[in-house]
Amino acid sequence: MTPTIDRTSPIPLYFQLKQILLEQIDAGTWQPGDLIPGEQELQDTYGLSRTTVRQTLADLVHEGRLHRQRGRGTFVTQPKFAHDPNVRPGAAEYIHSEGLTPGWEVISSDWVTDPPEGVRAKLKVSEDTRIFRINRLRLANNEPIGYHFAYVPEFVVPQLNLDKLTEGGSLRYLRNAPQMHNSVAQRAIEATAANGPEVQLLKASTGDPILTIERLIIAEDGTPIELLWAAYLGDRFKYQVTI
Repeated sequence: MTPTIDRTSPIPLYFQLKQILLEQIDAGTWQPGDLIPGEQELQDTYGLSRTTVRQTLADLVHEGRLHRQRGRGTFVTQPKFAHDPNVRPGAAEYIHSEGLTPGWEVISSDWVTDPPEGVRAKLKVSEDTRIFRINRLRLANNEPIGYHFAYVPEFVVPQLNLDKLTEGGSLRYLRNAPQMHNSVAQRAIEATAANGPEVQLLKASTGDPILTIERLIIAEDGTPIELLWAAYLGDRFKYQVTI
């Protein structure tokens, strides 16, 4: 039976519609990725004005429960994957707990002599030092949700386990390096709009929200041992910090 709007209730009409739509989502009537009824259909079904329907949908988009695709309609948002670097399980385990299969796709792993600006300075290496670059996609059910560019100075490379690049967390390939003992991580997080390689790599549209993360791993003696630049789809990933 279709839920109805109670016009005698003191609860605002837009909020009643919001609760009806949320009940459909939470009950699984509409699954993540499903197209919900359009504005006109919602107006006709519940006898509401266009303004009321638009206010409801705008609220749910703002809260991350729905997202709009220009020219296609409004869809139920995929659940966001949470990552807290201070809490276990990590991102891969969290993805698995959501009933999805975590994974990685290695795009490339090779030496670079001309890394992007700022890499050598952050790693504190000279111009004649080689740098090893690893480019990977983070996957959930074989769909990309983020990409990583990791840069490692030459002296660390013999300690890498490249067989682990497709397993576990982002640092699995580096965990056994002696320099990791008592190391620390510095992170910078920024919200941006997709306009670079993430558009193609993450199957995003220009302007989509992107969460970017820069991580610098520093050994106990103060020597940088890995610089990571990562980007994640803003509607699929959230970063948590426990203090």
